[in-house]
Amino acid sequence: MKSTVQRTDRVGDLLHREISSILSREVKEPLAPLVTITAVRVSKDLKHARVYYTALQDEAGLKNVAAALKRSAGFVQRLLGSRLQLRSVPHLRFEYDTSLRDAARMEELLRGLDIGSSDEDS
Repeated sequence: MKSTVQRTDRVGDLLHREISSILSREVKEPLAPLVTITAVRVSKDLKHARVYYTALQDEAGLKNVAAALKRSAGFVQRLLGSRLQLRSVPHLRFEYDTSLRDAARMEELLRGLDIGSSDEDS
């Protein structure tokens, strides 16, 4: 069981590096180079991979980025197949990574608590 987890982690790391490189250098979509890949989670059977990304865009811009990544998924997958020595390349699914936005929101809430507690001390 442990070797399966290690294998999925290794494949995920490999995909992370290669997808980042492909998006920044070879994808012709204008929004693709503005994307940062934050993580890649590969299923246990290595047939599916969720590629988490972030981009400095507003809501409308994020929809455009999501559409651009969806259009380029097949191209990226073909390049991965030619570069990597895997039996089969996982099917890629791009998902926006909300963890940075959630962390900023949490920090904002915690700062609000700090301000409220310092007012009570006075």
